[in-house]
Amino acid sequence: KIILTFVALFVLFISYLLLPTFYKQGDLSEKLNSELLSKFNLNLKFAKKIKYNFFPKPHFITTESVIFENQMEMSKIGKLKIFVSSRNFFSLKNIEVKDLIFENANFNLNQKNYSFLIDLLNKNFKESDLIIRNSNIFFRNLEDEVLFINKILKMKYYYEPKELKNIFYSDNEIFNIPFSIKSFFNSDK
Repeated sequence: KIILTFVALFVLFISYLLLPTFYKQGDLSEKLNSELLSKFNLNLKFAKKIKYNFFPKPHFITTESVIFENQMEMSKIGKLKIFVSSRNFFSLKNIEVKDLIFENANFNLNQKNYSFLIDLLNKNFKESDLIIRNSNIFFRNLEDEVLFINKILKMKYYYEPKELKNIFYSDNEIFNIPFSIKSFFNSDK
């Protein structure tokens, strides 16, 4: 009886974790877009189908996404992982975005739109992490010529509850010279 109960509970748990695979693509895309817009102020367009994985944590994966800011394309993202809270999968309305991972993204910044990145980092990350891996930031002049490229090897922006502050850490490379940045932001400093 104990083994049967354990197996039944395991099957129920796995079934619960698999519920998001049955969401409609259009509704899921709309919900994730609204969550990302409200939480991170990111206007995304998903070009490919959104897939769901529950290992190691429940998350959605999509490729070839695009971030728009004021009708301008800010970034092309090779692979986007959107981690969600596993509190309530019974309804699509209850999906809550937790963490974001951008991989192989190319950000295009110039004098007019560089505030996009600053505004993103000014968001409150108390319940979320932002991770960017193997990506590039193309700094362009107003004629759209590339001035320099900042290669992001790994960047993480997260909230540290013990110290009550947001921490930004990034390993970068510019002109083939590696450098790292560590900074923090809180209401006092």
